[in-house]
Amino acid sequence: MLTCIVTLTQACKKDYYVDGGKANPYYNGTIYDYLTEKKLYFDTIKQIIDLAGMKDMMTSDTITFFAPTDDMIRVAMNDLNAERYATMKDSVKISDLGPEVWRKFLSMYILKGKRVAGTFPRVSPDNINAFPGINYIMLDGYILNIGLEYTSYNGVEAVGPRILTVTDVTFDPTNFRNNPRVRVVSSDIQPKNGVVHALSISHQFGFRRGEFARVAGDYLK
Repeated sequence: MLTCIVTLTQACKKDYYVDGGKANPYYNGTIYDYLTEKKLYFDTIKQIIDLAGMKDMMTSDTITFFAPTDDMIRVAMNDLNAERYATMKDSVKISDLGPEVWRKFLSMYILKGKRVAGTFPRVSPDNINAFPGINYIMLDGYILNIGLEYTSYNGVEAVGPRILTVTDVTFDPTNFRNNPRVRVVSSDIQPKNGVVHALSISHQFGFRRGEFARVAGDYLK
């Protein structure tokens, strides 16, 4: 019986854990191809890239894309249509908005050149003077602070996972902690023409709640 128990235990352990090795960060296609393939997360993002006339950029230019997910667009459109409902206006679809609206917001998430997570400096919202990250000029001139947060582990400071964080420092230039920020949940996906860093689904599209509804509402007047 003891022999059987040992044998079964070893078999279970073998079945339970199989080392698959390191994940392959490289994708054999363009950023546009990657977004097209990952329909579960980026199907709507791919559609608004088309509407914005930015397909060629996602196919040919070397860029770093901090990619929002479809859930963020759904929340943004729901907010817009809730405002329209409150003023007795018909609801709208993403195709009802002009390319200038979608380009304005997508441009916030695009940085020219290829930048993997490890190339960004350290940032610490609690000690911003010592670890300020760097303010980057995104496509079309929007300014975001990008940096790596060094998290704690077992009570030891800065030895845990390093998390890529993006902050809208134009919201409150006087107090870094007041600014809306988002963490990257999947970094360093590397298609042939750049890098994709996927953002947390908790992120508000455009960084500031209500801003998308305001801009889209002005367009629809």
